[in-house]
Amino acid sequence: MKILKTKIAILAISFVSFLGIQTASAMEGLSLGVGFNYSAFMGEGKETATSSGNSVKTITEETGAFDTTVASVFAEYAINDQVSFGIEYVAEDMETPQNTNVQDTLTNTVRADFKDHTTLYANINMPFNTYLKLGYAMVDVQTSESLETGGAYPDVDTTGYTIGLGYQHTVDNGVFIRAELSASEYDNVTAQNTNETDKEITVSDMYGASASIKVGKTF
Repeated sequence: MKILKTKIAILAISFVSFLGIQTASAMEGLSLGVGFNYSAFMGEGKETATSSGNSVKTITEETGAFDTTVASVFAEYAINDQVSFGIEYVAEDMETPQNTNVQDTLTNTVRADFKDHTTLYANINMPFNTYLKLGYAMVDVQTSESLETGGAYPDVDTTGYTIGLGYQHTVDNGVFIRAELSASEYDNVTAQNTNETDKEITVSDMYGASASIKVGKTF
């Protein structure tokens, strides 16, 4: 996943750099901007263990939600008056609250960071300066745990789909302001405990929603 997103970022930077050395007409249709996003996420985590008799026991199961405010940057190119393709990168990590679980005399704490959240998307213009956004999201999930039971879980990554609706107001010299609402659904992820191989954790039913203000310029 990290290699794929690195290649995408290199291609995007190369594309923008190429346009930067071309004439103004070659840059026509390119938009660059920043976003300010209030986002909320939820999901269900479950840790299970398989005994020697191949029976499965749920150790702990919990549904959690959190919200955060992050900034993003984006670049997009309009192929015609109706459709634009773009890439958006969240410039900050999104941190979940720390969860504490006490088992007898042992205390376990777990937290996760969502890193390098990247979305490839298409904006489809609609009447009254509105647009429909359809996207494919990629994100790395970095775990940060302190497990007195002796276990540890590796980092994982996931992908998902995004749909959104926005309104764009364009002012002088191609500068624009957008208000956007979007929702995302992410694939389930599973990680096996690196120290206790009979245990694994699954995170499912992961959803996100964002309200965003974006400012940019079309060349």
